Amino acid sequence: MKTLVAVTLAVSLVIFVVVSGAQGQEDQPNIAQLVEDVNAIADTLQTNISGVRDALSAAADSRENGAKLLEQMQSSIEAVHGSLAEDSEIWTELTRVMEIWDENRQDALQKSETNPAFGQIAEEWGIKIQQAGDLRKQILDQRANSMAMLDQVMSERDLVLAYYDLGQADRALEAMQTVSDDLGRMNDSMQAIVDQTQVVAGATVPQ
Repeated sequence: MKTLVAVTLAVSLVIFVVVSGAQGQEDQPNIAQLVEDVNAIADTLQTNISGVRDALSAAADSRENGAKLLEQMQSSIEAVHGSLAEDSEIWTELTRVMEIWDENRQDALQKSETNPAFGQIAEEWGIKIQQAGDLRKQILDQRANSMAMLDQVMSERDLVLAYYDLGQADRALEAMQTVSDDLGRMNDSMQAIVDQTQVVAGATVPQ
């Protein structure tokens, strides 16, 4: 009986050691995966470091670049305003089209005297003529508002450029923070490799 108990205890101990060893291996970090992670992060860092250089360069030249962009914006908006001026070609063409639409409406009205179905067509032409007139007014009103806002922006030119400078500085700082975060993750993975290597090395030292 004592022999049976001893055998049972021995078998149980062996099973415990084997299971514990397997679980320990499962809990250990995968060094191959950690090395791949470090390589991937390093590649990403190279790209992000280039982004930092670009962002810092943009921040250094932000006042000059901002002034150029503001001038380009002014020129583009003024070109739009010119294309939509009350005496511009677009409104001349709209007037011609609306006259044609009105002729279509009148023709449909005449035909509706013998065919009532044309009455609906005449009504639809009338709606389109009204919509064209309303849209023309809306566009001209928006143009006037846009011109007023452009004048306001340009009158605050220095303040606009100051905010532009701050925005470029934020971009540079955000790029630097990304690099810092990536370095932190890479270092964590490298530390895990070091720790695991030391554990394995310690386990293989002859007693």
